[in-house]
Amino acid sequence: MRIIAIANQKGGVAKTTTCINLGASLAYHARQVLIIDMDPQAHSTLGLGFEPNEFDKTILNVLEPPKSPYRLELKDVIIPTRTPNLYLAPANIDLAGAEYRLIDKIGREDFLNSSIQRANLSFDYILIDCPPSLGILTINALKACREVIITIQPHYFALRGIEEFMETLELMRENLRHDPEVYVLITIADTRTNLYREVIEEVREYFGDRMFETIIHRNIALAEATSHGMPVIEYEPTSVGAQNYLALAKEVIRLEKEKPKKRLFRKT
Repeated sequence: MRIIAIANQKGGVAKTTTCINLGASLAYHARQVLIIDMDPQAHSTLGLGFEPNEFDKTILNVLEPPKSPYRLELKDVIIPTRTPNLYLAPANIDLAGAEYRLIDKIGREDFLNSSIQRANLSFDYILIDCPPSLGILTINALKACREVIITIQPHYFALRGIEEFMETLELMRENLRHDPEVYVLITIADTRTNLYREVIEEVREYFGDRMFETIIHRNIALAEATSHGMPVIEYEPTSVGAQNYLALAKEVIRLEKEKPKKRLFRKT
């Protein structure tokens, strides 16, 4: 089972779009996929056609401390989506209270990871949609995952915003002894601009072969599909967005056997 967090502390860089559409594309390739919505905005839950406020069992119940009467096991909150092979652990706005509720709990950064291990799930992939922050919810996702996909929009401040995120990963390596593989995905790309080419070169220089070959192009079908509560592969399968995410899924599947040739740069 591969556990992949889709993360970036910056908002508006297609984390949720990637989580939903990569998940659906992996499901299209006959993989059993679970999406865990760790964002209090519940955009993955909404984007898969559900009304978050209708749930009385969410991922928040899974993150409750061991002695809480509201605690549930992960398998108790998982629901099927309309997409074959694709499942969801939903969220709603109540998840925003997790930061406060877990602040003084021992081992709080490991609650999600522990729940996944206890559940003994049979999924091929678990994709975790992270909130646009580096708080306890994101830390839980990073501690639970074995791989991280950082989504980056190609603009001037792309790499500047990544520095803090990479420092957080470095702290996890040192303090929690957890070292996930890191990959980078370029999203919302307008390939016609000189700025795009400059940023791509800079990202490739920094991340090497940790950058996916697939580029997610700016495409209106992606936004329209989300507003209709479905993956783009179902909304408009011939669109550029659908083809981009199908290509990305093939790359991700290829990594089941392949390993990057070049280790990610780290500070010394």
